[in-house]
Amino acid sequence: MGAGAQSERMLIDTHCHLTYAGLLEDQPAVVHRAVQAGVARMITVGTHPADHPLALRTAETFPEVFAALGIHPHHAAEVAADYRTPLRAALTAQRRVVAIGECGLDYHGHSAAAEVQKEVWLAQLQLAETLGKPVILHVREAHADALAMWRDFPHLRGVVHCFSGTPQEASRWIECGAYLGFTGIITYKNAPEVRAACRLTPENRLLLETDAPYLSPQPVRKIKINEPAFVTHVANQVALERGITPERLGEITTRNAAELFGI
Repeated sequence: MGAGAQSERMLIDTHCHLTYAGLLEDQPAVVHRAVQAGVARMITVGTHPADHPLALRTAETFPEVFAALGIHPHHAAEVAADYRTPLRAALTAQRRVVAIGECGLDYHGHSAAAEVQKEVWLAQLQLAETLGKPVILHVREAHADALAMWRDFPHLRGVVHCFSGTPQEASRWIECGAYLGFTGIITYKNAPEVRAACRLTPENRLLLETDAPYLSPQPVRKIKINEPAFVTHVANQVALERGITPERLGEITTRNAAELFGI
């Protein structure tokens, strides 16, 4: 089904960036196309202090949009010394803020030093515990360290967003109670391990997301910038991997998102 057609499914895009270039300039149309495609709810994720006011404003503007706010590991070395105070204020500014994140560890490329990332992530895990909010985790090439820290917070609930690890890593996160979020990566030919991880994920730990404007799924990859409406393509592939109908997958993942985020 095309993104512009009215869908009978109800889906939730649990991770997008409506405040990022490519989507921010056209927010009303982006949200409208998502709703027309059957995407009833979206969580726009603010990744650094300058992004948080935009994410809050977006959630206030569109009834279909909720917000999550955190410090992405790419920005861990950029925050001011007193970042905890304004972050807590932003997280408690309105009821439509449903999670802390994305936050975590990323050892790929040119992120901040590992110890800096760990310090900033630890502060956010402690804040999540204090506020009783779920956590959206960003973990890339750092699963062992991230799991070690996550295990110190057994009462927290969260999702490893844009899961791109191995089936073995998926199993370890599942054992720790985490949800796994799958993106357009699952539609790529070079992602067999992600598809295997999807197949082994328990029904009650499965979430869908776009990570828009990144990671456009097939068949729009390299053709169109990603947007929440395209979570339908992710859903179709996940349903295929699990041998169920897209409609049934929509019911499962919508229920899971509602339970984790309270939306």
